[in-house]
Amino acid sequence: MLFVLSTPLTAAPYFMHCYDFGCKSTQELHFSEKHWHEIRAIFDSGKLDREQEKQAIRRAVALMERISGELSGTHLDKARNYPGYDLARQMDCIDESTNTFQYLLALEELKLLKWHRVEQKQRRIVWFVTHWTATISEIDSNASFAVDSWYRDNGEMPYMQPLDDWRRKRDFPAAYNPELASN
Repeated sequence: MLFVLSTPLTAAPYFMHCYDFGCKSTQELHFSEKHWHEIRAIFDSGKLDREQEKQAIRRAVALMERISGELSGTHLDKARNYPGYDLARQMDCIDESTNTFQYLLALEELKLLKWHRVEQKQRRIVWFVTHWTATISEIDSNASFAVDSWYRDNGEMPYMQPLDDWRRKRDFPAAYNPELASN
């Protein structure tokens, strides 16, 4: 586990934020109580069903990435592997999946997830290219899902899809990424 609860009473984890391709650089980040209130509010908007919780996870990860970007200077991170050498603090899939994994663990530790649990990061290899993602699974069905923020600019909602489809590098479905339906 890469984050630690700062105090058991506030349940406010801090993160070792990872950037500069392959986690070459790290920075300890502490979210404020205001930040945690905003994150909790995503899940407190009423009773969420399993599919609504998936969308809440996407929104929470995006918010946590924006907060981390502001605190660490990674707010200009571009989607995918932007050549990055002319922009400081860019992230590759190793950085993105590590940070997203920590965000998901925090959501789980704060008991905001009712329908999902956090799983280990996963990788796929296609034509000798390795790619990493954070993952969740449904508690009742054990269906696994990739939560992949590498494809998006800093603070945009990560893409989500069934893990087996992600391993096969299939297109991200609008069913889990409703914004794609309008494209």
